[in-house]
Amino acid sequence: MLRIQSILAATAWSALAWLGSGCTALDRNPVPPEHIRGSHPAGMRQWRITREDEAAVETAEAQRRMSRLVDQMRASGLDRGPTQVLAISGGGENGAYGAGLLCGWSELGTRPEFNVVTGVSTGALTAPFAFLGAEYDERLKTCYTTLRTDELVTERGLLEGLTGDALSDPDGLRSMLAAQFDDEAYRRMGEEHLKGRRLFVGTTNLDRMEASYWCLSAIAAEDLPGGRELALDIILASASIPGVFPPVLIEVLGPDGETYDEMHVDGGVSAQVFTYPVALRLRETELLGAEEAGVSTIWVIRNAPLTFRYEQVRRSLFAIAGRSISGLIRSNGIGDLYRIWLTAIRDGFDFRLASIPFDFDVEPTEAFDPVHMTALFERGREDIIAGRAWADYPPQIDAVDEAALRDELNQQAVDPVRP
Repeated sequence: MLRIQSILAATAWSALAWLGSGCTALDRNPVPPEHIRGSHPAGMRQWRITREDEAAVETAEAQRRMSRLVDQMRASGLDRGPTQVLAISGGGENGAYGAGLLCGWSELGTRPEFNVVTGVSTGALTAPFAFLGAEYDERLKTCYTTLRTDELVTERGLLEGLTGDALSDPDGLRSMLAAQFDDEAYRRMGEEHLKGRRLFVGTTNLDRMEASYWCLSAIAAEDLPGGRELALDIILASASIPGVFPPVLIEVLGPDGETYDEMHVDGGVSAQVFTYPVALRLRETELLGAEEAGVSTIWVIRNAPLTFRYEQVRRSLFAIAGRSISGLIRSNGIGDLYRIWLTAIRDGFDFRLASIPFDFDVEPTEAFDPVHMTALFERGREDIIAGRAWADYPPQIDAVDEAALRDELNQQAVDPVRP
């Protein structure tokens, strides 16, 4: 099912490892090591979260950001309802499942207005439309059901690809994204940010080998120069599978006043899905909505099956590498689900998880096969309309485990020194 990731393994991973030492690197102007902690795109210092920011939630800057959010929520009335968080994972062409689920959710009339939406990889393509609401469902459907591989991707020659930075160019993907995520959508995104809602997209900074979480709604709200192009770059970077698509170089300003570039690739290299920093204990803040208005919930769409089908793997380098890397991606993704579930329970959220059902068996004939993706889209739509989309726990967890964990956390809140 993770066909795009298998392409990565079967081509770029092995071939580039073989040729890499003999290739001439393409020109770039990377951030010097002594400036990596102080370099940011212009105007983005407060709105790009990195590893240090995740841990340092008590800093003055982080507190100002939270105070501003609380004020915006109070002004718009968001603080009077439960907090709804939507996290959309990677999964390549399998993002069609989550797109169909969201559209079916709109048909039901029960889809919340999410306080926070996050996206990684294909989830980064979905997240802006999920954030903007049901009126953008038709655009979401267009992105995942109408275009073929050759309309989204231009393959490079083998020699050019193996001696360059990728095997293909996502020109069609960029054009489609720019057409669907137009100036009006960008403006609307900024308006929603000012109401106290937030849209985050994750990329991987390859130089630092760590996640960057970008607040796209803030870019729009603050009307940063070149902001829409930066937002498109971030979304494309989040979906840029290393070796298959070229990395995206994002211009940053160093503390020395000089301009450099950062190399960003698929956010799934760092995390398949994310919500908010574990160090941010929301139960202890003013960011959660009023409990009497309803239950706060974290909704996770995992655009992949949680269990792989049995497959007789050919005894070849590419087949073995492809299957192994697909398994690694799956394992990392499930680990992300456990982390989110544990954080949700700690902070008093309900947890809901949707994933591609094991019995879905329509196989693609190409990387972006509109027949396969349309079938996935319709399955996601049917699953939520039929009431079978959501599970209450990550894999191998049940109600007994959750009850025990909630009891333990509640006891620790009463008696924090208990061993």
